[in-house]
Amino acid sequence: MLTDDEYITERAKATGALTVTHTRTVAPDGSVDLVIVRTLPADMPSYARSFVGETLTITEHQVWLPVDDAQGSARFDVRFSAPLTFTGTVAMSVEGTNTSVTTTGEIKASIPFVGGKIEALALEQTERYLRKEQEFADGWLTRGGIIA
Repeated sequence: MLTDDEYITERAKATGALTVTHTRTVAPDGSVDLVIVRTLPADMPSYARSFVGETLTITEHQVWLPVDDAQGSARFDVRFSAPLTFTGTVAMSVEGTNTSVTTTGEIKASIPFVGGKIEALALEQTERYLRKEQEFADGWLTRGGIIA
């Protein structure tokens, strides 16, 4: 589901993207390389908007390893159109009818004097985004992959 073209596009729209493009490459070993580029409104305080502008372009690179015994994982690297990055991993595991997802990463802002404030803001917005993404994924699965 997470590497499905339609899912990627609809998830981006549902989480506020103004535009979205993506490429997906499946390797012979079954790993999947995704590059997703989204443009979002820069919904942030004025001190942060001065670094970003009215919109924020996010380029996300994910490398999903082949699923092994109901376990899945990916490395990700997210670059923003601001001096900000988010890198880490996603681990998924299935137990019965439940899937657990754990995202671990580091947000880094390379902005003198306000970098810590920007990192805290980015963390808050990333957590909000992941909650929206979870709600969308739950709905997608409930509808059997059919767009509402």
